[in-house]
Amino acid sequence: MKLLLEKIEDCEDIIVRGLGNDVSNYSAKDIVEFIKKKQNEVSCIDFIAFAKKHVAKLFEAGREKRAKHIQTTINALVDFSGQELNIVKVTSKFLEKFEEFLRSERTIVRVNQFGREVTTKRKPLTDTGVHDYMADIRTVFNEAIDFYNDDELGDPVIKHYPFRKFEVVKPNPPKKRNIYLENIRKIMNLENGLRRQELARDVFMLSFFLVGMNTVDMFNVPYASRKNGRITYQRSKTKDRREDHAEISIKIEPEAERLMKKYADPDKVRLFSFYKLYSDSSTFNGAVNKGFKRILQEVNQSVEREIKETVSKQEKEELTKFLIPEDTRAYSVRHSWATIARNMLNISKDDIDLCLNHVNEAHKMADVYIDKDFTRIDQANRRMIDLLFQIGD
Repeated sequence: MKLLLEKIEDCEDIIVRGLGNDVSNYSAKDIVEFIKKKQNEVSCIDFIAFAKKHVAKLFEAGREKRAKHIQTTINALVDFSGQELNIVKVTSKFLEKFEEFLRSERTIVRVNQFGREVTTKRKPLTDTGVHDYMADIRTVFNEAIDFYNDDELGDPVIKHYPFRKFEVVKPNPPKKRNIYLENIRKIMNLENGLRRQELARDVFMLSFFLVGMNTVDMFNVPYASRKNGRITYQRSKTKDRREDHAEISIKIEPEAERLMKKYADPDKVRLFSFYKLYSDSSTFNGAVNKGFKRILQEVNQSVEREIKETVSKQEKEELTKFLIPEDTRAYSVRHSWATIARNMLNISKDDIDLCLNHVNEAHKMADVYIDKDFTRIDQANRRMIDLLFQIGD
């Protein structure tokens, strides 16, 4: 029904642009023929306008993070090509030039919240950044093909496909972002009295105790997700891409319960009160990461003191590995949980996939027949928390 309404809206746009508001001089047959003719003219498709509609649909579907990511890509495309871009111009050569643009230092103009134009300089993108931008362009182009072309009728409106010739660069291998268990204990025990650092510490540890629950889900998870001592929710990042809607169920351990009470929503609308403090999940995540940056500085200062106090050169070199890279974010808790589970607890990779709510492609067919056993997650998580509190005892 929604797709039908969108097509009706597009037909109305074609009529207004081509025949004007007064269509009384045309028969229904004439109007139908005119629409068919215009629909078969690929030159009437504005790629940027279509992309903006796609972004709007993502926002409506609650896929805020994905929508903002593609919006950023479209903003860069507008910087490169202008506010309008005929889809026939989106060729492999065009994409090559756009990639060159992304890899160069560029000056951009944006309107801030006060309606003023602000000029800033952007650094060249890395392979990973270029990959993400080009993958977004490909996604929108594929959506346009699905919308305008009718495979059953033949004679497609969009007849070219630039990604047959243009190869999207492979992203750089992701950096290992795990934090050693010793440092996680330091984070847990930090006491500095500053609100943002306290929030970052609590959210990081809450995520650790809840097997890597991310800030988006903490922000949005409804109160009703808690039942019988468990939190059962659908992971926002992948729920729209999986048949099981990425549902996972986590047992609430006592260590998590203490933090959950601290940030409980008094109105029982959502599980946590973060939505009362921040306007959206992105703002919440930003605040957490700002506080987490300061936490990392304190942890690293602690490690540096230990290095300084150590006489042995070998011990100094060993301690150096505990210095945490400055660009580490709170999301690293998932990487940390997985690394510790595998290397220190010898938990199988299959069970780690289950705990982090990942799809194991090698076992995808078997998963169709096997019910998920969330007690396997419970057992692994209890072992993980026990290990955390054993360190240094």
